[in-house]
Amino acid sequence: MARRLSREELLPALKAWAYVSGYGGSLAESLPPALGWLRALWEEGHDALPLDLVHDLGTLLVEGRAFAFASSRDLADWPEEERAERLQYEDRVLGRWILDPSVSDAHVAIAALSGELQPRALAHAIGLALGTAARRAELDAGNPAILRSSWREALALCASWPARHGAWEEPPVDEHWRAWALAIRAAIVGRLGEGKLFSPEDLWELAHLADLPNESSRLALRELHAATAAIGGVNPGVAMAVRRRAQEVAVDEEDASHYPAGGFDALSTRGRFENLVRSEVAYVDAGREELGQIDLFDVRFAQGELLYYTRDESPLFDQRRRVTVVIERPLDQRHKHPELAAQTLVLVDAATLRLQADMIQVFGPSGAELHLRWRTSGKADAEAADEEARLMAMTLADDLAHRRVTLATMTDWQEAPPRGLVVFAAHQEDPRAGARAWVRVGEPRWVLDGESFAVGEPGGLRGLLDAILLRLFA
Repeated sequence: MARRLSREELLPALKAWAYVSGYGGSLAESLPPALGWLRALWEEGHDALPLDLVHDLGTLLVEGRAFAFASSRDLADWPEEERAERLQYEDRVLGRWILDPSVSDAHVAIAALSGELQPRALAHAIGLALGTAARRAELDAGNPAILRSSWREALALCASWPARHGAWEEPPVDEHWRAWALAIRAAIVGRLGEGKLFSPEDLWELAHLADLPNESSRLALRELHAATAAIGGVNPGVAMAVRRRAQEVAVDEEDASHYPAGGFDALSTRGRFENLVRSEVAYVDAGREELGQIDLFDVRFAQGELLYYTRDESPLFDQRRRVTVVIERPLDQRHKHPELAAQTLVLVDAATLRLQADMIQVFGPSGAELHLRWRTSGKADAEAADEEARLMAMTLADDLAHRRVTLATMTDWQEAPPRGLVVFAAHQEDPRAGARAWVRVGEPRWVLDGESFAVGEPGGLRGLLDAILLRLFA
């Protein structure tokens, strides 16, 4: 049965955790800030996390590849009975973390934050990486109230840590406390798995921590990003069909007659003989006296140096593909069906984000544009739309900056940009909308043109988005 550390046990526990640390720098400098991270984590509910893992991972996130292993300094000072397990920890845990690309990405994201925000970001990153494993281990937990009341003693202990492991006149912890600290560490590390320490959602949170207004927004965005990631990328066959069809059908523009089509527009060293630049004929028979049976034309042909005209393609085939997504009455979609993992509106937002990513994957960053609109009815609906717009704006900040996405609310169908219109609604199709794709949502199966998709099952939302892409572009 897990228990909480008492006041009398706090300092011996901190001492044991510091003793088994794997960092080879000055612990008198690195332990005090780590104690601050530990306090923040315990106060947030991660009270099963030990100081050694918090210190080592946090210091690694601060220093990156410059992180020094304790063996580089203290190997000769380690007692014989500790050497193998300490080297194993460095090799299997710290060594794996330092080579983990997600840890490097987290280090870069945290380094880019302002100085006053970095301690918060470090504690948050440690909680993201280790918090779930610590909770599942059901270990002895710390008491944040006792840590606060014993803060001066704990800080003095950390700040006075010897410079070298061998500086202790006698063992700083008895075997019981050392074994206890190692058991806690092994239980947490054993539940981390072999994958990357930080997920893409974790890294996004760290990079945008300064922009998140509160904890509820962070949790809402995390749920949204997890739902988006669960959809998966566009089917390669669908992407190929959409891309091929887009190259065959010109974008419908009012000034289409002003765009050139056909003719030649450039030169290339690759092409067909009928497109050969006429001046290349001047090399026929040239240099035959020096070269014998061949001439300069043959040489240029063999070396790929002949010039060819390239045909001009109409810019209509290269224009941005524009799609308008309308979320109809967002307040009506703020409910969770028991068979689905998230609210209907969260799944609709996730589908919209995935559709935008699919279009960029198919057409490239400069070839796709999405106009996201919330159609509201009443004050409460407008407030819900504003809240959703703020969340989506944080996720789509880069796309908004590059004008690949626009966000707005509307009350009338005439306000929607007249592009390929996709509507997510909890009611039957409104003929006034003129939608290319009307998706009936709100139930475990969403309906598009009479075909239903089980969005709560693996591949359900992905199949729906593939069908929408084919309807819009192919």
